[in-house]
Amino acid sequence: MGLAKHEKPLTVCAPNEDGLPTMSPNENKTGSSGENEPPVDLARMTDLTGGETEGLRELVDLYLEQTADQLRQIEAAIRDNKPDDVRREAHSCGGASATLGMMRLGRILKELESQGKAKSLTTATALCAEAHEELSRVREFLTKHFP
Repeated sequence: MGLAKHEKPLTVCAPNEDGLPTMSPNENKTGSSGENEPPVDLARMTDLTGGETEGLRELVDLYLEQTADQLRQIEAAIRDNKPDDVRREAHSCGGASATLGMMRLGRILKELESQGKAKSLTTATALCAEAHEELSRVREFLTKHFP
């Protein structure tokens, strides 16, 4: 989906205290690779399970189910103008995404978390749509690798 014409792009900066990349205004949100960045860092994901295939499949299924549910909760919180709920769900979902190697999705969720924390959901609707789109890319990528 990308940014609307009125939105300012963002850049990935140094990791925060949670180990997630942070973003700053006026730079490219998706980093230098943007859409060309693989949706999943498979090496990171494989490290978590020691490469055991069944464990990876279970992890993938659980992640996809929980993340889809959390994105729906974020969407509802945005619609209901509940920035604290946006912050909480985006923090949880972003942390899991980054831990499992879905770095681009983690960055999008980190920005949603920041907007919730600031109680200013100015571009949250567009970011949530972008997160849904990125989750679709992740799902497609993982389905190819873990049928």
